[in-house]
Amino acid sequence: MTVKRNSKSSFPERGTVAEMRAAFERERLAREKAEAANAAKSAFLAVMSHEIRTPLHGVLGMADALAESGLREDQKQTLDTIKCSGNLLLTIVNDVLDLSKVEAGKLELEWLPTNVNETFLSLCEEFRPRIEAKGLSFTTVLSGLMVKREVWAKLDPVRLRQVLGNLLSNALKFTTEGAVTFSVSAAPLDGATIALDFRVRDTGAGIHETQHGKLFNPFVQAEASVNRRYGGTGLGLVVAQQICTELGGSIAFTSAEGDGSEFHVSLVLKVAQPSAGTSTEDSDWSHDLLRCRRWRVLVAEDNLTNQMVLRHQLKEYDLDLEILPDGAELFELWQAGGADLILMDINMPVMDGVTATDKIRAAEQEAGLPPTPIIAISANAMLHQVQGYLARGMSDYVAKPTRKRDLIAIMARALSAASRREDAPEHV
Repeated sequence: MTVKRNSKSSFPERGTVAEMRAAFERERLAREKAEAANAAKSAFLAVMSHEIRTPLHGVLGMADALAESGLREDQKQTLDTIKCSGNLLLTIVNDVLDLSKVEAGKLELEWLPTNVNETFLSLCEEFRPRIEAKGLSFTTVLSGLMVKREVWAKLDPVRLRQVLGNLLSNALKFTTEGAVTFSVSAAPLDGATIALDFRVRDTGAGIHETQHGKLFNPFVQAEASVNRRYGGTGLGLVVAQQICTELGGSIAFTSAEGDGSEFHVSLVLKVAQPSAGTSTEDSDWSHDLLRCRRWRVLVAEDNLTNQMVLRHQLKEYDLDLEILPDGAELFELWQAGGADLILMDINMPVMDGVTATDKIRAAEQEAGLPPTPIIAISANAMLHQVQGYLARGMSDYVAKPTRKRDLIAIMARALSAASRREDAPEHV
């Protein structure tokens, strides 16, 4: 019996296999090169963020201290300019970090029950003086459910403020005369979801239609002359678009050169139940808790300016406050007398904050002690850095430059949680 064979083998020829291996090797090398470049970029951003945030912490902290010292009106105006410039620089740093999170797919949201009316009105209160100081009129409009009652939705209030604040800042920046209008409306979709519609309209220069497609590209202004005249990185809208997408919505705009612009944020969100208290009540609670007794607070901070800022921020409270220049000295003092709360810098000589936290947690475990609240206070603000600190046993995190109200709220929350653990009955 004769077996007929195909003239062409079903197996690849030797040359084909070699070509495939070479292609795979090129792909592997390209992937490794891209990963190395991304890692280098992340490391660079982390270092630059830390190096910019550290002096900014001193600038803004000392500006706050000076504001409380009793100034003349002309001095207050000068100080306001310093604070405004410092906050603008901080916004740029945050935009760059947020862009890196967007590119890595790691922009995360914190979903909280949020009073939409309160968020809208607080933004109006924040921007009205700045807009009117430029000689512009500022009109605010509430419609739909917003007029009848408070609207609560589940969203990330910080990120929503970031998006709307960026739109209002742009309207202020690009409008030299006329008006800015800020409106919001809410409409129920069913019993569980609600549609929110935010609009920011200005009478500024507008955007030529040939530039519309560039508006959401990173590091791109509508045209080069815009960057020279108004400044800015062109990152705000890129990040805002991603935040809107993560919130389950979209951002769009209409604009014509010489006829102003209108930006439109549409969100579909879950209805939320009102939370237990207002932000004012939360703030009062935090202040009351820090005043209710003489808490022993240990601080590891090597920068003398940062030490001055912290003393100023906490001066109204009768705390047993000890500030040490590194983690090693803090660990020794903690061993000698314990603490109700520890504020821990990260980058320090002798012993860094992460190592000091490791030693404290190991000593607590060996002695059977409850964990001391340790709050990281650092200019290291990259997402992977913060996650690493929490994974190593730190209780919470505050970024530099530190806002006093944020620091007080987190300190109060940590002290309250620790007190509840101490008061809880032991299980037999």
